[in-house]
Amino acid sequence: MSKETKIILDELNFTISKLNQKEREGKKLKESQYWYREGLKAARDIVIKVERLGEQALDKN
Repeated sequence: MSKETKIILDELNFTISKLNQKEREGKKLKESQYWYREGLKAARDIVIKVERLGEQALDKN
């Protein structure tokens, strides 16, 4: 995994975990915060899938 990808994933995971922690503390997330977190999760999944596809393409060469 590239250094840049690791940095992106770290940032996404950090922000997601902050929102999760807020929820665990018993605070209800605003609807916008909930959807922001869901968007971050989707972005994280996309980054991981793109990285895997890139690795597979390199393996074929």
